[in-house]
Amino acid sequence: MVPLEATPKAGPNVITPGITEGHSLQSERVFRLLVESVRDYAIFLLTPDGIVASWNPGAERMKQYKPHEIIGKPFTLFYSSADNDSGKPQMELRVAAEVGRYEEEGWRIRKDGTRFWANVIINAVRDKDGSLLGFGKVTRDITDRREAELRYRLLIEGVTDYAIYSLDKTGTITSWNSGAQRIKGYSADEIIGRHFSQFYTKEDAEAGLPARVLATAAATGHYEGEGWRQRKDGTRFWSSVVVTPLRDEAGELVGFSKITRDITDRKQLLEKIRAHAEELEVRMAESERSNAELEAFSYSVSHDLRAPLRAIEGFSDFILTDFGGQLPPQVIELLQNIVQAADRMNRLVQDLLNYSRLSRIDIQSVPVNVATAIKDASEQIEEDLRRNITSSINPALMVKAHKATLTQAIFNLVNNGLKFYPPKQTPHVDIKAYRDGHSVTIEVCDEGIGIAPQHQERIFQVFERLHTAEAYPGTGIGLAIVRRGINRMGGAVRVESSPGKGSRFFISLPAA
Repeated sequence: MVPLEATPKAGPNVITPGITEGHSLQSERVFRLLVESVRDYAIFLLTPDGIVASWNPGAERMKQYKPHEIIGKPFTLFYSSADNDSGKPQMELRVAAEVGRYEEEGWRIRKDGTRFWANVIINAVRDKDGSLLGFGKVTRDITDRREAELRYRLLIEGVTDYAIYSLDKTGTITSWNSGAQRIKGYSADEIIGRHFSQFYTKEDAEAGLPARVLATAAATGHYEGEGWRQRKDGTRFWSSVVVTPLRDEAGELVGFSKITRDITDRKQLLEKIRAHAEELEVRMAESERSNAELEAFSYSVSHDLRAPLRAIEGFSDFILTDFGGQLPPQVIELLQNIVQAADRMNRLVQDLLNYSRLSRIDIQSVPVNVATAIKDASEQIEEDLRRNITSSINPALMVKAHKATLTQAIFNLVNNGLKFYPPKQTPHVDIKAYRDGHSVTIEVCDEGIGIAPQHQERIFQVFERLHTAEAYPGTGIGLAIVRRGINRMGGAVRVESSPGKGSRFFISLPAA
């Protein structure tokens, strides 16, 4: 076979209309120049027995041989010793001679002994009579692509928590990773070539769900859903599924990629949470009913107790006033104890009524002047203690609140602040109020005995007392009234305190 280098060179005047030989010479020259300019492909000719007969720059760059080093040598130099021992080079030429073409991918050897992954095409070259003149061989180095595909395949194979596999456009499985085998129970040999609908329950398959999944993915570019799927052993698992269509460069659908994750544990947990939430709602409804009934009962009892308490207090006071001089000192002391006890009981009943009323009345929040509410609350304090209250309030500060309820809450906090002081220490309460974003904060600060951290939540509950009634009189309901009232107005109350260092109560309400 004549190498390309020996092809007759055409002169500048060979392209003449109507002269066939000139056309042929010029075409051969253009083809030779084209082959010589290719750098990314090794393009060369072989004689019928596999001897290299031509060599382009792409072949030199890829295989490292210069033309004078390789032309006239057998092309078996490009194969490994194992391939040569098995007769692979001769087999390739034999197939190309028989069918006209041979194509494959495999390892090839450079001059320095290093390997590269090659895409190889061998075409038989014949004359007009069909006699074999030799072979044209085109080789491309696709090592980078193979390494990328290998990394991708290793990545997919390394994922065991997800079933990742591909389908053709009819839904037949074409690939299968280790995660798919772990989740679904099929090996690659068992499942590749079968239709993916066998993972669906009988009900879903008969309803046409597999076909709808592929149709949705093809139409919208994506399908995502959850549902029951079946393993090889027939057991079910709750799966999260994502299906994506695969298209070629022309946009034609060639198949689908499918990712499945077993989320049975998550579904079971959510079902437990949902069941627990429903049970909790039932219990809360029962508790609210019980609380409503208890409050209605306490309201009724408290209301009915006030009349006999007033009678006891009135009659005792009447006896002391009109007949005190005729009674022994011991009887007078007992009657005074009855009056004091009736007074304490009356205050307790009144506080219970106030606490119950906060649940029953309709509280309408309107703009309320903070300075006015604080002034009204302070005026309810005993006159001799009122001088121990200081305040610095912007007279224009407004909150959204129910005025009577807010005044009651401030009074309770101020009254506590003046009450809980060590003996012989002059009490003092300072009140501040300021805008804080969309809220207004009212601070009631004292320098009293303080509250230990472990008790700071307890004090807002009904009848929670940290001291005896003899040490610090009270009903144990005042702070519960404060919290319920402030919460009903859409606000919040909290405390900061340390034993012996006083307390700071914060009321937060929406600004008006």
